[in-house]
Amino acid sequence: MWLTKKWWFLIVVVPIIGLCVKAGFWQLDRADQKEDLMQELTVNELLLSSSSQILVAENQRGTYRVRLPVMRDTHEPLVFLDNRIQERVVGYEVFTKVSSIDGAVRLLVNLGWVPGSRLRNELPEVRVPERFVLEGAWMPVTESYLMTGSQSESIGTYRRVQSLTDVLSADTLAGMVLADGLLPRNAVGPTPRLGPEIHYGYAVQWFLLAIVLGGMSGYILKRGLVRG
Repeated sequence: MWLTKKWWFLIVVVPIIGLCVKAGFWQLDRADQKEDLMQELTVNELLLSSSSQILVAENQRGTYRVRLPVMRDTHEPLVFLDNRIQERVVGYEVFTKVSSIDGAVRLLVNLGWVPGSRLRNELPEVRVPERFVLEGAWMPVTESYLMTGSQSESIGTYRRVQSLTDVLSADTLAGMVLADGLLPRNAVGPTPRLGPEIHYGYAVQWFLLAIVLGGMSGYILKRGLVRG
């Protein structure tokens, strides 16, 4: 009778231990990915002051400072990315596409952050010149900007979206420019939703659970064999 119970116990517990170990290693892998991403988001001192430099830097990992005369496509509406929070206030990050004066590159620009309006069917008024000198940091777009479908909706002359999924396009270089000083408040910009530390913590929890289950299994089996 005990042997039957023992085998049923092993059939149930051993796969659970295996899943705990697998989950722990998955969390470690996620932590490594976040550390790589944070390294990418570290701004390099190289100043991209011409479109040719940006074209070269596109094929390199990292984030770069940008100072580039650009012109905005006024035929495309400003894009308001919903549910962007600063200091516990819900608002929008505002995006537009610009081209270098020589037309060599086209960039997606995060103009900055604005607080939301009281009414859901209204968007804050934002004014952006047609031509200006773009200053900021060129960086990759993280998962926090691409979690869902865009769910685009037109409100007046603007466009509101829930993600940049349909905003990113093949006609712009990969990534975005996080602009400085174009709006009263700069956007926080691309960051991992969770830092690597929390993934390390989850990994420790999974490994500890596997150890506890393994210890309990060994103790119960040992007692059963002694009795048997």
